[in-house]
Amino acid sequence: MVLGTIWLGISLFFAVGWAQGIPSLPALYVWWVILGIAILPGFFMGVMFFSNLLHWRIISYPDTEKNTTILMSARNEEAHIEDAIQAIINQQYKGHIQLLVIDNGSTDQTKEKILNLKSHSNSTCSIQYLYCPTPGKAHALNAALLLVHTPYFITVDADTILEKYAVQKIMNHIVYCKNACVAGNLLVKNTTQSFASRIQTYDYLLSIASVKRFQGSYGSTLVAQGAFSVYETNAVLSVGGWTDVLGEDIVLTYQLLQKKFTSSYEPKAVGYTIVPETLKALFHQRKRWAIGMLEGLSVVPPWKQGTIYSIFFTIVNCFVIYLDLAFIFGFLPGVILALFGHFYFVGILTLFASILSVIVYLFMYIYQKRIGIPFQNSFFGFLFFFLCFQPLQSLASISGYTRKLLHKKTTWSLGPF
Repeated sequence: MVLGTIWLGISLFFAVGWAQGIPSLPALYVWWVILGIAILPGFFMGVMFFSNLLHWRIISYPDTEKNTTILMSARNEEAHIEDAIQAIINQQYKGHIQLLVIDNGSTDQTKEKILNLKSHSNSTCSIQYLYCPTPGKAHALNAALLLVHTPYFITVDADTILEKYAVQKIMNHIVYCKNACVAGNLLVKNTTQSFASRIQTYDYLLSIASVKRFQGSYGSTLVAQGAFSVYETNAVLSVGGWTDVLGEDIVLTYQLLQKKFTSSYEPKAVGYTIVPETLKALFHQRKRWAIGMLEGLSVVPPWKQGTIYSIFFTIVNCFVIYLDLAFIFGFLPGVILALFGHFYFVGILTLFASILSVIVYLFMYIYQKRIGIPFQNSFFGFLFFFLCFQPLQSLASISGYTRKLLHKKTTWSLGPF
C-alpha cells in the first residue's frame, strides 16, 4: 500500500498538468476520465504488482492422505464430460476420491457417458451418479452436498480437465493452511480453437491469476470459482450451501469471508477449462460474471465483510464498475480524438503506461512458467488480448451491471457455448 500510494502521488503530479492541458472540455468530465483511466487503475495495479513481488516465493505443502469428495455438476455436457471424469480417475492422489457426478436434467447423452465411466471406479477413485431435476447449478450442488461425508470437498466443472497432481496440490494447501476454501489455477484448454479462445488464454494466465494471487496472499480470494476449488465441508454447511443465482460461487465465497473464514489460491493446482469460442459467447459469459459480482456485493457489501483485507478487495470491486464506465466513455473516445490529432486522453503517456503494463504481465508470465505447468503460447493471442480484450470486457460488464440494476432476469444458457 505504501509503494502504491507513492505511485499514486507521482501519477497525480503528472495528472494536474494533463488536466490543465485540456481546456476545451468540462473540468469535471476531464478529471472523471483521468481518475478512471489512469489514476485509480495505476494505484490498484501498483498495489497488486508490488504485493505479488513480495509474495514471489512458490510455497509447497506436505502431502495429505485425507479422503476427499469431488462434486461435478453437468447439464448437457456430452462433449467434454468423459475427459473431465477420466482426468479425475487418473489423479495421482494419496487419499481416496469419491466423485459425485450430478446430472442436472440433461437431455443429451450426458447420463450415458457418466454411467459408462462409472465402471472405471477403482480403489483410489469411486464414481457415483446423482440426478437432480431442478434446473440450476446451485440446486445440483446443494443436493450433492448432503452426500458429502469427508471434511473437505472439491468442485470441478464438467468441462474442466485437471492436471494429474491437481487434487493433491489443492488438498495439501487447504489441509495445511486450514482455509475455508482454496481456488485452483485455471488455464485455457481450447487455446487454438478460435480468436476468442486465444485472447482468453492470456486473460486466465496473466490477469485472473494475478488477481487471485494478490487476494489469496491475504486470505481473501473473492472468488473460489466453481470450475475448480476446494472447500471445508462444515464451513459451507454453516452458510447454507449455494444460493440460486448466476454467480453462486461468488456469493458463497463472500458469505464465507463475511464469517471471517479465509479464502486462498493455489497456483500449482492446475485445471484446464473450455472457454467460449466466439466473441458473442464470451460477451455473454463476462456479462454473467459482472452480474455475479453485483450479486455478491448485494448479499455481502464491503462494510459487512469479515476482515480489513476482504473489505479492501470488495471496495476495489465497487470501483471496477466506475473504471469500466470511464474506459468506455473516456478512454475509447480519447482514442478516436487522438486519431484526429486531439491528444486529450490518449497520447505519449499512454504508450509509457502500456510499457509498464507489459512489464507487469511479464512478471506474472515468468511466475507461471516457474511453476512448471504446460500452456500454449500465441504471440498474436497476447497482442490482441493486450489491445482488444478490455473494450469487450468493459462493454460486457456494463451490459451486466445495467441488466442487474434494471432487475431483468438472466439465466444460464442451457446449451453449449
